[in-house]
Amino acid sequence: MITAIVLAAGTSSRYGGENKLLQPFDGGSVLRTVVQRMREGGVASVIVVTGHQAGEIRAALAGADVTFAHNERYQTGEQVSSIKAGLAAAAALGADAALIMLGDMPLLQAEIVRRLTRAYALGCGGIIAPRYGAIRGHPVLIARRFWPQAHALPDGAPMRQLLEAHSGDVALLQVNTDSVLRDVDTPELYQEARRLSARV
Repeated sequence: MITAIVLAAGTSSRYGGENKLLQPFDGGSVLRTVVQRMREGGVASVIVVTGHQAGEIRAALAGADVTFAHNERYQTGEQVSSIKAGLAAAAALGADAALIMLGDMPLLQAEIVRRLTRAYALGCGGIIAPRYGAIRGHPVLIARRFWPQAHALPDGAPMRQLLEAHSGDVALLQVNTDSVLRDVDTPELYQEARRLSARV
């Protein structure tokens, strides 16, 4: 069973005061669109990790079939603390692997999710990530056997530290879309994402 972990705990510090995940997108919000892409990609369940404005995040996903996990250390533990909170929730659900996804990438297509989960089912690797050109993107699929090493990462450590430590187990899936790289970290990137979405 593969569970998606959507990271939604950040403070959107580069966005200028508003929560980027709550901005309108494709008839919902940025975050709801990401959750929908995970579901359309066929994962068994979706865990949303909250932190900053947790109540607003929950309200934005009202009616969505998701499980929430709260990261109490979102202000000091950086992204890795949210990943740990999500993995703990995924373990409680009995997941075999976790697809870790940033909550601010609404342009990601469901087909990317399907390709990653198929690659895992075919035994392509214990850690699988998409790659556009020479750049590794998101989401990253991590088999359960690597979760203890993820939990052992110190606060502030980048997830790439785990990937580099187990490079022999990492499979990079070449894709033909830069949506695996596109986030909405700033208002300018958000407006660009809306324009790109309107063209599809």
